[in-house]
Amino acid sequence: MSGEVTERSVGAIHADEASVASAVAAVGGVHVALLADRSVDGWHRAVEAAGPSSPGRSSLISVDETVRGGAVSASPASGGQPVGDGVTVATVEAPLFEPSQYLETVLADLGDDLGDDGTVVVDDVGALVPADADVDSIVPGLVEAAAASGLEFHTSVTTNDDAVLSALSRRVPADDDAERPLTERLIAHLRRSDPTNFGYLRHHWREARRGLTAVEMSYPQSKQIHASIPDPETTPRTLGAALQALVTLGALDVWGDTVAANRYDLTRYDPARVDTIGSILTRSAESPAG
Repeated sequence: MSGEVTERSVGAIHADEASVASAVAAVGGVHVALLADRSVDGWHRAVEAAGPSSPGRSSLISVDETVRGGAVSASPASGGQPVGDGVTVATVEAPLFEPSQYLETVLADLGDDLGDDGTVVVDDVGALVPADADVDSIVPGLVEAAAASGLEFHTSVTTNDDAVLSALSRRVPADDDAERPLTERLIAHLRRSDPTNFGYLRHHWREARRGLTAVEMSYPQSKQIHASIPDPETTPRTLGAALQALVTLGALDVWGDTVAANRYDLTRYDPARVDTIGSILTRSAESPAG
């Protein structure tokens, strides 16, 4: 894993589905997959082929987006149809009213089969989430539901929703092959969705990195980070805009659900991600089209 990531649930964001399948096969144990982008048969074959080991029991759930845009008002039953070799197959209609509650129900049904090893895979987290939902509350719930059952959470950069991928990147580290493509995708998302903060980050990412390195607090406000920078070029406001951009890019997080958005969680600070961001921004600035 890249970066000095702390206090994140185990698992990874991978570069592609083949890497996800390899991780699932390597971990073994119990495997739960919610699959919107491929068939359960295709996924099962991919995991079996990834070997050399494989999950001892698999619950493979096909996500059917028949009501995209609204939410199923109640969590559907999680039970599936056994098909042999420890594999159970089910279908769920999505998006879900409470995605994390649904995953918790699936995991609870596994009961004594849960052990110290296992994986949860969601190939497209966005497919589970209602269009008007707060992804910054739903995504942590999914990751934490897996962790509470002792399972790793895995997905790939190819998940289809940029806002969901941004939220995932603050909870699940990227593996080495995924770090740069993940960061490039998130930068493109930031540039489209928040061009103002993208501009501040492009000009001030080095100063933001200096402040995050210098500040001696775990949950500082932007003005406290700014005060730790000798001879700053930024103001607290412009530095805060650059810091908010780093949150979107998964290098930093905000603290708590009830405090102002300019109090940051440095226990989730990823300096290696900032270095990758800086490398991409510098290359872009130096290119003829930059």
